[in-house]
Amino acid sequence: MHLVKCKYCGETFDRDKEPTIQVSARRYAHKKCAEEHENNKTQEEKDIEALERYIMKLFDEPYVNARIKKQIKEFQADYNYTYSGILKTLVYWYDIKGNSTDKANGGIGIVPYVYEQAYNYFYNLYLAQLSNEDKDIEQYKPKEKVIVIPPPFVQRRKPKLFFEEDEEEKI
Repeated sequence: MHLVKCKYCGETFDRDKEPTIQVSARRYAHKKCAEEHENNKTQEEKDIEALERYIMKLFDEPYVNARIKKQIKEFQADYNYTYSGILKTLVYWYDIKGNSTDKANGGIGIVPYVYEQAYNYFYNLYLAQLSNEDKDIEQYKPKEKVIVIPPPFVQRRKPKLFFEEDEEEKI
């Protein structure tokens, strides 16, 4: 018997008998309370969580350090970047372009330099998706045409044979 208190509604319940979700290391919640809380989140809160999860995975740390939080705050204040825009920029730079985090020095300072490129990349993907939305992919399957190339035939030169009689005639 494990009595725990729901993080969202405050009720005490047995986590072995009722469906629960582990919210954090030592906190639990009813499954329906956690789902309600998740549905009531704003898009901005969801974007913040997604950005922080990606940064923790990217730098292989259990938390987002203060330096990165400060950089995110500055990007929003100075450049009017959104959380999802910063996330997509990091995905573009590290996952799509394949750059390593070795030169990052534990920060995300690359974002202002790459933001426009990432924006253009994802915008072009969006436009391509819109233009191909109503098209049937079966129509565009290429027809296979087999081309057989015959193996090359090497013609050998006949060696010139040297005879002493021919040399004597020329002289």
